[in-house]
Amino acid sequence: MSFARNIWDGLVSLGTAVATVAVCGVPVWYTHKAAQSGIAPNWVYAPAAALAFVGVLMTLAFLRKASRGVSPGRERRR
Repeated sequence: MSFARNIWDGLVSLGTAVATVAVCGVPVWYTHKAAQSGIAPNWVYAPAAALAFVGVLMTLAFLRKASRGVSPGRERRR
C-alpha cells in the first residue's frame, strides 16, 4: 500500500508542478507580449521576471518532490 501511495503522491506533485507552470507562465508570457507590442510600459518586465523566477523555483521544488514520491504539502514521505 505504501508503494501505491508514493506513486500517487508523486503524480499529485507532478500535477502541481504543471499547474504552477500554467499559473506563473501564462501571465509572464502575456506580459512579455504586451510590453513587446507597446501596450504595456517596459518597467513591467521587472515584476514579470520576479514572477518567472518564483515560478521556476516552485516548479523545480515540486518536480523534486514528484521524483521522490512526496506529496506537495509534505516534507517527507508518509
